[in-house]
Amino acid sequence: MKTNNLLVSLVLLVLATSNCGYHVAGKAAAMPQNIDSIAIPIFVNKTPKYRLEQRLTAAVVDEFVARTGYRITDPLAAKALLTGEVTEFRADPVIFAGGAGSTFLVTVRMRVALKDLSTKKLLFENNNFYFREEFEISRASREFFPEEGPALDRLAKEFSRTLVSSILESF
Repeated sequence: MKTNNLLVSLVLLVLATSNCGYHVAGKAAAMPQNIDSIAIPIFVNKTPKYRLEQRLTAAVVDEFVARTGYRITDPLAAKALLTGEVTEFRADPVIFAGGAGSTFLVTVRMRVALKDLSTKKLLFENNNFYFREEFEISRASREFFPEEGPALDRLAKEFSRTLVSSILESF
């Protein structure tokens, strides 16, 4: 009986201390070892939407800083370069109230690429990132609040979360 308890305890101890192969999402343990810094220049904006590229770039930088240990630096000092291009911006009415659109759907399409600057190897690429966010416009003038800006901020935050997760989980 004592031998069985000892055996069970030993098995439980081995199971508790063994590595099961799981890892925490968002940790870039498998990214190439030489990369400790990433340059993220302001994305290129191929749309007429003013300063959209700045919102998206800032959100991606914030997400990398919050979730990884990589230094965000200029391209001359970085080991990797993350580039992006906003290729499409649309704001389409989806719900109409009294003849005017009161709910709009904002859509943004992007291209992104992460390149190892020492080996010139492409580490990650997505030419069709696509994100959507709804916002409403109040018809009462005293209640009017321009919701497009906060909707674009929410979209940028969701884009940055998805992008950083996609990059980190691709390794």
